[in-house]
Amino acid sequence: MPRYSCLFLLASISVFPAPSAQAARYVFDQKRTEVRFAYKMAYATQRGRFTKVSGTLDYNPASPEKSKVSASIDAASLTAGEAYVEHELKGAAFFNVKVAPVISFKSLVVKPRSPSAAEISGEITINGMTRPVTLNVSIAPHDDPALKYDRGSQRFVAKTRILRSQFNMTKFMSVIDDEVELEIDAIVRPK
Repeated sequence: MPRYSCLFLLASISVFPAPSAQAARYVFDQKRTEVRFAYKMAYATQRGRFTKVSGTLDYNPASPEKSKVSASIDAASLTAGEAYVEHELKGAAFFNVKVAPVISFKSLVVKPRSPSAAEISGEITINGMTRPVTLNVSIAPHDDPALKYDRGSQRFVAKTRILRSQFNMTKFMSVIDDEVELEIDAIVRPK
C-alpha cells in the first residue's frame, strides 16, 4: 500500500471514530415527565395523569438492542381534574395507593424498529401485580426551547395498552372499558 494511502486511512479513522460500545445513562427530568392514561366511560374518553415519575434509560444509538429502561411512578400523584374521580381511582378498587404506592416498569427485551423507534418488552407492576407489557417507544433530540442549554437531552415517548382487569381493577366494568391507554412522555437528561 502506498504511503499516502496509509496516511489517508489513518486520517479517516481519527475523523470518524468507531461508535462507543458503552451505553450512556440518562435520567428522567422529573419536572418534564408525566404518565398519561385514557379510558372510555360510556361514550366519552376520560383522561388522567401521574405527575411524579422517576427513572433511568441506558441508551447507546450504536447498539439500541442493549438499551435498558426502568421507571417508577408515585401512584398518589394521580390527577384527573375532578376530586371525586381522583378519590375513586386512588382507592382500594383501582390503584389502591395506600397499599401499592408505586407503579413500576422494567425492560427485558429491546427490539429496534428504526434509528429512533423500538419495541420494548418488560414487566409493569400496578396495584401490587406484575404483568408482561410491550411499549412502542420513540427517542429523539428534545425540541423544548426551555432546554436549549441541556446538551444531549432526549425526548422519550412510550405508549402501550393494558387491561385493568389484569391488575384487579374490576369496579364499574359495565360502564368503564377494560382497556386503558398509557403514555410516558419524558425528557431524559445525560447523567
